[in-house]
Amino acid sequence: MKEWYLRQSSQDRIIVICVAALSVVGLLYAFVWYPINTGLDNNRTLLVSKQQTLAKVQSGAAQLRALGGGTGTQLKQTNKAPFQLIDELIRNAGIKQPERIDPSGNNGARVQMNEVEFDKLVPVLAQLELYGISIKTMNITRKNEGTVTVRFNIEKS
Repeated sequence: MKEWYLRQSSQDRIIVICVAALSVVGLLYAFVWYPINTGLDNNRTLLVSKQQTLAKVQSGAAQLRALGGGTGTQLKQTNKAPFQLIDELIRNAGIKQPERIDPSGNNGARVQMNEVEFDKLVPVLAQLELYGISIKTMNITRKNEGTVTVRFNIEKS
């Protein structure tokens, strides 16, 4: 290859050097600069998204504390079964009625709701803890902007 290069005219040698330099620059861009730059942009976008999520969670935590969900609160007493209590709390929150509310044992209930507003559902679930009722299992599927389909099992401690 060296012999071939030396046989070329000086003008052809300059062209070969320029093409080689452009090839090296192109390869550096394609395999070094572009992936690093794209990765940084993706990480910045991800960071902003995570910060927004954190802000929403902190806002929700503040709302829960305002509702009395903090530690040291006195449990509210009720003689209602968990399935009756969740039905009442849902009606009071202005949420459409669940598709199913079934008793589960003596101290539990299974609830299924379609297209419920997530922001209205969270305070209802927080209020359950004020009555000593905890969520044992929960399955949430996002539907549209702000609405979810949810199935959960609750149990009184």
